[in-house]
Amino acid sequence: MEKVINVKSMLGDKFSCQDAVVLKYHILKSKGDDITLDFSGLGDVPTTFFYNLFSELLYSNNRNYILDHIKVKNLANMKDYNRVVKGTTVSS
Repeated sequence: MEKVINVKSMLGDKFSCQDAVVLKYHILKSKGDDITLDFSGLGDVPTTFFYNLFSELLYSNNRNYILDHIKVKNLANMKDYNRVVKGTTVSS
């Protein structure tokens, strides 16, 4: 089952890095399902937000789990997302 989460609807347009815990809760609750995070209506999202969001999954699973099960769309700064999910040595 695929679940689409509109980040702006869930967190608003003035969210902080600490708000990633709200999204993390929904991602962990839906572990095993495919999830699409829709960032439409938002500008650049800080790298620290992605680290807060994905760090637990990176340590408990691996990068491939995130790449296989969590997709993003309408994200203005894919480079920062890739730095966290793929690692800093992979160029986009």
